[in-house]
Amino acid sequence: MLTHPFLYWIDYVVLGVYLLGMLAIGYYIKLKVPNFEEFLVAGRSMTTPILVCTLASTYYGLDVLFGTSEMSFNNGVVAFFGYSQLSLAVYFFAAFALSERLRDAKFTSLPEILERHYGRAAGLLGGCASLFYSLPALALFGLGRMCQVVFGFDARLGALITGGVALLYTLWGGLWAVAITDTIQFVLMCVTLAIAIPLLMQNFGGFEAAAASIPAGHFAWFGDMPIWLVLAYTATGVSILVDPGFYQRVFAASSARQARNAMLLSMLIWFSYDWLVVAGGMLAAAGVDIGVLPANLHPNDALLTAVMYALPAGLGGLFLAGVLATAMSTIDSYSLVAGANLSYDIYRPLATHRVSDSELVRMTKLGIILSWTLGYMLAYVFDKLMALWVFQATALTSTVLVPIFICLFWKGKKTPAACIVSYVAGLISVVAFYLVVAYYGESNETYGTYIWTFSVGGAEFEIWQEYSLFFTFPISVIGFLIGNCIGENYVPPAPEEVR
Repeated sequence: MLTHPFLYWIDYVVLGVYLLGMLAIGYYIKLKVPNFEEFLVAGRSMTTPILVCTLASTYYGLDVLFGTSEMSFNNGVVAFFGYSQLSLAVYFFAAFALSERLRDAKFTSLPEILERHYGRAAGLLGGCASLFYSLPALALFGLGRMCQVVFGFDARLGALITGGVALLYTLWGGLWAVAITDTIQFVLMCVTLAIAIPLLMQNFGGFEAAAASIPAGHFAWFGDMPIWLVLAYTATGVSILVDPGFYQRVFAASSARQARNAMLLSMLIWFSYDWLVVAGGMLAAAGVDIGVLPANLHPNDALLTAVMYALPAGLGGLFLAGVLATAMSTIDSYSLVAGANLSYDIYRPLATHRVSDSELVRMTKLGIILSWTLGYMLAYVFDKLMALWVFQATALTSTVLVPIFICLFWKGKKTPAACIVSYVAGLISVVAFYLVVAYYGESNETYGTYIWTFSVGGAEFEIWQEYSLFFTFPISVIGFLIGNCIGENYVPPAPEEVR
C-alpha cells in the first residue's frame, strides 16, 4: 500500500521534492569541505543564527515528536510539566556553566576532555560511550513508524530508505551539510506543527469540545503516571550535560558567547515546540474518544495520524516533510558525532603512525556508516521510543558524567583510575540492572518496559527498567571515589595537535 486515506497525490510530491533537495544540498557542500576540522566542527566558525537552527532541530527529534506525544496521549500534561521542563532547566544551566569552559579550551570532542585530564585509556572509553549514545536508533525507529503508518511499508524498510537519505548527505558534506539542512528542517518542523495543532483543535470542535473528550486525569500535573516513573523520565534530562552532539555544537561556535546565546534562544523555541507536541498527543486522545481516529491507535502513531487527519491537501505532505526533517536532523548530527568518535577518539590514539587529515575524514565517514548501521539494528530491540531513550541516556550518564564534571569543575586530585573505575562500574551496573529486571520482571505493554514486583516484610515494591539511573549513577559516583583513593594524581600534558 502506497497511499493513506488522509493524504493526496500533492502530499507525496512535496515529500519527493524535499528528499531530493536534501541530497542536492549535501552533494553541493561535498565540494566545499576541504579538511577534517571543516568536516567535523565547521571550522569553528558557526554564528548564532546557524547554531540556533541546528541546535533546535537536532535536539528535538522524533523522540520528542513521537515519544513526548506518546506520553501525553497516554498520560496528559505530565509529558510537559514532569519531563520537558527539567530538560530546559538543564539546558539553561549548560548555557552558562559549560559553554565558556568548553569553547575556550578548544576541544574537538567530548572524549578528548577525558583524554586530556585522565589519559589515553579514559579517552578511549569515553569514545565508546559517546559512540553508543550517538547511534541514531531513536530517529530510525521513528522513521520506520512513520513509513509504516503513511506508506504501509514494513517499518524496517521505511527506515532503511528514508534514513539512507540522511546518511548520504552527511557523508558528503559533514557538519556544514548538517547545519544547512538542519536550518531548512528547523523551519519545516516548527511551521508545520504550528499550523497543524490549531487545525486539529478546530476539527475536534474547539478547545472545550476536545477537553470534554480527554480523560480528566490528563490535566493533572502528574496524571496517573507513577511518580517514580515521572522522576525517572525527568532524570534522563541530565544526560544533556554530557550529550556529545551538544558539545560538538559548542566546539563549532565562533565564540563562547555565540554558543550561549544560541542555547538561550533555542530554549524559547523548545518550550513552544514541547507544548505543541503535548497538545497534539492529547488532542489525538480526544479524537479516539469521539470516534474520529481509530480506537486501536498506537500511542507512537497518535500525533502523526491526528495531524494528517486535520491538514488539507499539500499541507499534509509539508507536515510529513517536517517529520522527516525532525528525524533526519537527528540522524545526521549524531551519525557525524559517532563517526568522529571512531576516527578521532578511538582510531587516532591507537594508530602507530601520524594520522593525516584526509585519513581522519575517511575514517569518520566509515564511522558514520557503522553508527548508522548499529543504530538501525538497535532501533528494533525496544517496543517504545521512551524506553529506548531512557536506556541510551542512562548508559551515557552512568559512565561519563561524573568524570567529565569532576575534571571541568574540580581543581583537586583526579586520577586515571577514578575515571576508569567510575566508567566500568557504571556500565556494568546498567547492563546488570536491565538484565535482572527483564529476567525477574513482567512485560508491560502500555509502557513498553519490564516491571519487577516483589515483597519485603509484607510490603510490595515495583522496580521498573526506567528506574535504572537511580541505582547506576550512585554506583558510578562511588566508583570514582574509590578509584581516586587508590590511584595516583594525573598531570595532563599540554594539548597535542591532531595527529
